[in-house]
Amino acid sequence: MIRNSQKINVLVVGGAGYIGGAITDVLLAKKISFSVYDKLVYEHQYMKPVDFIYGDIRDYKRLKSILPKYTHIIWLAAIVGDPGCQIDEWMTRAVNVEPVKWLVKNYKGRILFASTCSVYGKSVSMLDELSPTQPLSLYAKSKLEVESVLAKHPNVLIYRVGTAYGVSDHHSRIRLDLAVNLLSFKAVNEGKLTYFGGTQWRPFIHVKDIARAFVNGLGSSAKGIYNLTTENSQIKDLAKKIGKLTNCKVEATEQPFQDERNYHVDTDKAKKAGLLKGLKYNLGHGIKEMATLASLNRASSEEPVHFNEKHLAGLMKDNKKIWKK
Repeated sequence: MIRNSQKINVLVVGGAGYIGGAITDVLLAKKISFSVYDKLVYEHQYMKPVDFIYGDIRDYKRLKSILPKYTHIIWLAAIVGDPGCQIDEWMTRAVNVEPVKWLVKNYKGRILFASTCSVYGKSVSMLDELSPTQPLSLYAKSKLEVESVLAKHPNVLIYRVGTAYGVSDHHSRIRLDLAVNLLSFKAVNEGKLTYFGGTQWRPFIHVKDIARAFVNGLGSSAKGIYNLTTENSQIKDLAKKIGKLTNCKVEATEQPFQDERNYHVDTDKAKKAGLLKGLKYNLGHGIKEMATLASLNRASSEEPVHFNEKHLAGLMKDNKKIWKK
């Protein structure tokens, strides 16, 4: 529970994005003062009626001039996902790592940071925050490196976020490069669902529950690393659940699954700290939510903007220097 919320002033870095959209909705509902700082890489405009600062996270001079206004920073800005990060390794480090190094040296307030459960890589065991990490991608490696950088700051809360799903808010784009969202769309649009492998585990969490956890963290004294998820599921069980809720045919294929990640995580630490209070969505809700959007043609799986890798690759192909200061 947040006390004296009027004394809290939050800068949501990357707040125009998928997770940011849900977080700003919760901040508005709780009447917590905040601003959004964003480059609008995935958007042409930002119409949400909140305080907005258009800016690059590598513009350190500008950031330094505004940071003293804020008691808390929620840092979401990053090139997100394994495929997107592989497009340009130098750019991934320039966006995902270097700005956080600068932040730790130049900001004294509380930092809430979005890491990823992908840092665990591949394991058959239930994983807690002390389990060994084995990042298998540049994305996961960049997040793990940043975790070590943030460890030098005295007031940091790091969430290792599971695989997100669901609708964020009415302003940010739908992401269709996420397992639940994509498979639900395919089930509706194609009338059948084919999955590869199936025994691999993933931790899942609705984007709105991610938002609630971040806002819970604003008024918490919790520091360090916490797993953030609400449901662990094997891909085969997820596919069957989608098939049942969308009345589509589900088939397994013998084709090897290229993604080696396999992990399911324990959240007892976050629960005991009160960080998961108010989280309420499950996979069934998210599947129905996405299936409804697909059936009503409210989003097209043919549009690159719904996929991080496709959108970023398209911008680079068009020689648009999207991260130029």
